[in-house]
Amino acid sequence: METTPQILVVGSDPMLKSEFGAAVSGLRKWAPVVHFEPDIRQGVEAARSRRPDLVCAQIEGGSHLLRSFAEDIKSCAPGTAVAALYRGDGMSLQEQDPAMFIEAMRADVQDFLRRPLACGELQQLLDRLFKRSDNTKELGRVISIVSNKGGVGKSTLSVNIAAGLARQAPDRVLLVDVSLHLGSCAPMLDLEAPTTLASAAREHSRLDETLVRQLAVRHECGLHVLAAPVDAVEAAEIDDESLARILTLARRTYDYVIVDTFPMLDGLIMSILDLSDRAYVIVQNAVPNVHGAAHFLPVLEHIGFPRERVKVVLNNNFQKCAGTLKTPDVAARLNREVHHVIPYQKRLITALNRGEPYVLKASRRWGWGKALNNIVTELQELSKAGAVMHSLDSKEVVVRKAIVGESASA
Repeated sequence: METTPQILVVGSDPMLKSEFGAAVSGLRKWAPVVHFEPDIRQGVEAARSRRPDLVCAQIEGGSHLLRSFAEDIKSCAPGTAVAALYRGDGMSLQEQDPAMFIEAMRADVQDFLRRPLACGELQQLLDRLFKRSDNTKELGRVISIVSNKGGVGKSTLSVNIAAGLARQAPDRVLLVDVSLHLGSCAPMLDLEAPTTLASAAREHSRLDETLVRQLAVRHECGLHVLAAPVDAVEAAEIDDESLARILTLARRTYDYVIVDTFPMLDGLIMSILDLSDRAYVIVQNAVPNVHGAAHFLPVLEHIGFPRERVKVVLNNNFQKCAGTLKTPDVAARLNREVHHVIPYQKRLITALNRGEPYVLKASRRWGWGKALNNIVTELQELSKAGAVMHSLDSKEVVVRKAIVGESASA
């Protein structure tokens, strides 16, 4: 599984969405996430926030506007490729408007796509842009820890997975607490966080890779943490655009970005999933939770998150008792493989009260420590397998829903 290319389409023509939807659905290999903005101003702001891999701009308003737009993209999102969209009429842009073609080339527009958009031309453009492995920069992996309900041990696993990775890769792992109103990652690590995720959102206009690292708080194990806001007022400052920018910059700074989420499927969570290379769905072995997860997993597919990028984790965070569901029972109800089973460990409570990640002391040879280390090892292998960004094996198409209301709340 590899990194998903991010494409931003800028233009006022309402037909652009249907054209791109049809073209993307026919791609043989690439599985891009596509965002749309109606005008140049919003397009520049979206590029600044999301740092897409490719911007496709509809030619409107003359050559000077196209050149200005391309230069703005180059300034606010270095490394982003720009392609111009033009009406075909049987001729190339160079034949139709030589001045526009020359201005576009001067502005470092990498390619031109004829409309109505053809799948073959989009395929060739993606092949040209994203197979240049000698010039591409490696991106870190964004890993989302999600659940349909609270109390299943999601934050505990987020902290311990991140700490386990940081033990192997000090100062190259960032834990982002996006459980905005109930964030508990910093207390679990016994950290006082003078700066939080809200601090990063406030610095939206000047945020860069260096500032993201400066705003994170460092744990002694080498883990960096962007803590949740201290209250609901600060949490309100964080929207999906600012969060997307934070995560995009974070993956350019760290090898791993672990995101602890809130048990809800809204615009914020969708923006996280757009950037995620993998999602671990945490399930507790109790009937109500398994029932909810059985409805939650199809919703992830409905909003475009590929099934093969989802791993189910059965977290036995309470002692066994009569009637406890067994792993095969859970797998049968979910109609999914249970990829990881975390056994009950009573010492976790002591570790949480002391603010010490239990993974740092647990044995990696058996029990809870071995199960947790299996996830850490899996993520290390994931990173090795996708060392070059933009190369995708998945054939599924991931097109982000423009309207959050299209997704069901789990």
